Amino acid sequence: MEQNRFLYSDGREVFVTQSALKTKRALYRLKGITDFGLTVLRPNRLPGLILLIIGLTIAANGFFYFIPASFFESLSIPLKYAAPGVLIPVGVGIAIIGIILMLLMRKRYAVRIETAEGEKDAVVSEKKEYVDQIVTAIRKGKSSSFSRR
Repeated sequence: MEQNRFLYSDGREVFVTQSALKTKRALYRLKGITDFGLTVLRPNRLPGLILLIIGLTIAANGFFYFIPASFFESLSIPLKYAAPGVLIPVGVGIAIIGIILMLLMRKRYAVRIETAEGEKDAVVSEKKEYVDQIVTAIRKGKSSSFSRR
């Protein structure tokens, strides 16, 4: 039986040999992988955007009073909380939280493989170079498996 040669190891949880990709959660035979590649996973910035819009709306209401005081009374909110001295800092604070939330969300990169079971993101990381090294190792492993036939 032929010895499998390691093509890549991150030293912790991902190993690529001439015949398999082993991650923390699963083992994938390279023969079973029909397609693979690097995929960019874009973050969902909608929650941060919603907070930004809500915060700006609250702050704008503190400046321009476009929401009448009767609205706050109908919600049983005392008018002292609807004063500009309260609404403006609260609105700006919520908007800043929304901006920080959007800035903290980074795009991630994944090794996306396709097997008979479907598509899977085998490895996900914020470091493109790390994922690219794994994809290159899989490519070498697949090409060496074809050359051994």
